[in-house]
Amino acid sequence: MSTKVLSNQRVTVLAGLANSVSDWKVPTLAELTGLDNVSGAVNWNSFDLNIQASDQKDDRTLTDGAGSQSRSAFTKFGGNLQFVNPRPADLASVFRTAYDLFSTPRVEMAVAVRYGKLNSAVAAAGDRWTVYHLIVDPVSFGENDVSKYYQVALKARDDIMVNYIVPAVSAGTITTTAISATGSVGDLIFVSAEYEGWDITKAATWVSSDESLLVEVHPGIFRAEATGAPEVTAKYPGATVSTALSITVS
Repeated sequence: MSTKVLSNQRVTVLAGLANSVSDWKVPTLAELTGLDNVSGAVNWNSFDLNIQASDQKDDRTLTDGAGSQSRSAFTKFGGNLQFVNPRPADLASVFRTAYDLFSTPRVEMAVAVRYGKLNSAVAAAGDRWTVYHLIVDPVSFGENDVSKYYQVALKARDDIMVNYIVPAVSAGTITTTAISATGSVGDLIFVSAEYEGWDITKAATWVSSDESLLVEVHPGIFRAEATGAPEVTAKYPGATVSTALSITVS
């Protein structure tokens, strides 16, 4: 028998002014824990916070005569958040906190969303978040048979960290391993990387010390090109570069 998990207990939304984050390439644990947890004010039935591919600016068709242009992913965010209105006399609840943050148009915001952990769980090293730099656009107000609400449209300011693993106070360490650290010319060498308990093999940036000896053909997969002793390292936002992993090609 399967066990159902209440999804709205395990989506956390943190928010604050954009200047809460000093470096959008590496949001720190302290910066995320300093954001307000506004999850309790978000209307889950109308939750619409997502990432989209960028628009095409040239031909939109797939014909012989169409122009071509690369479509870049994760450059355009589109979505809305709907919140429950605070009561007029409410000056301190999560409803008021969210209202004070989101009810004014054209304010730049930092919003972080986490899936999987309970809303009450404080941001911790090793958590994985999507962190957005957004601007509040139109704000509309309405009501239904349950409550009054307001909805904000959120537009991207280009800084979006997808599945960002929060480092500890100091930058974490990437651990790299190889299924086999030896091979012959033409062989494929498989390596993996782990960071803060997560497998980041496909998300890491891999570097070969000498591409004439060992060249990356896919994240975590290298092809031996010539005999020698090249090294590979892995990089990931917020982490220190991994220790070099020695490979022997014979």
